[in-house]
Amino acid sequence: MGSFTDTLSDADIEWIHKQKVYFVSTAPLAKNGHVNASPKGYDSLRVLANDRMLMLDGRGSGCETIAHLRENARITVMMCAFEGPPRIMRFFGTAVVYEPGQPEFERLFAEHYAADWDSPDRLKFVRSIIDMRLHRVGKSCGFAVPFMEFQKERPTLVDYYKNKSDEVLASKSDRDNSFSIDGIPSYLAGTRSAPSGVSTIKRSVASAAGAMLPWVGGAAVGAAIALAAVRNALK
Repeated sequence: MGSFTDTLSDADIEWIHKQKVYFVSTAPLAKNGHVNASPKGYDSLRVLANDRMLMLDGRGSGCETIAHLRENARITVMMCAFEGPPRIMRFFGTAVVYEPGQPEFERLFAEHYAADWDSPDRLKFVRSIIDMRLHRVGKSCGFAVPFMEFQKERPTLVDYYKNKSDEVLASKSDRDNSFSIDGIPSYLAGTRSAPSGVSTIKRSVASAAGAMLPWVGGAAVGAAIALAAVRNALK
């Protein structure tokens, strides 16, 4: 039988720390946009409180999660037990994205990731930190999830990026990480969508309003301002 709570319990947090993989799902506001689901590993998730978690985001071939979060902030994270007693947990909430160079990133990285990730070989893989606030936690049985044995992390991505020059990284980021597959800007530094001299709240309003104008017209602006306020309240 499924159940829901508003926050994580101590037992939940203990179970989360034992899991080796989790799945992140986001979606654009447009009803014909593509819902995204991404598997994550690399010991990248940290639980800060019973209603807050961090995810270390690595470079990749797309920017769906970041683009969606900067448009509407909605996110769902799922974990399931591949070993031991069956369990599925889903974490529903909103999140903001912090990039290297931002004070929030530097503080959170130093406090929660530096011991494992602060080395030249690993740092080039790091793209951002996703700071998530939970408003609902779902639990269900997981009896249909198969047993699987963890062997080791794949070093491929970290190894790929560690030897790349800053110029190559910038070119790849601009090519692959500027926009989602639906054309939503990621606003990542160094990409074509990166703003110049525009405040965070103005960027948030512009991106959310642009996505909703095909739906509602003038009402979209008010909704966009509300979305921007939520984002900035999380900071």
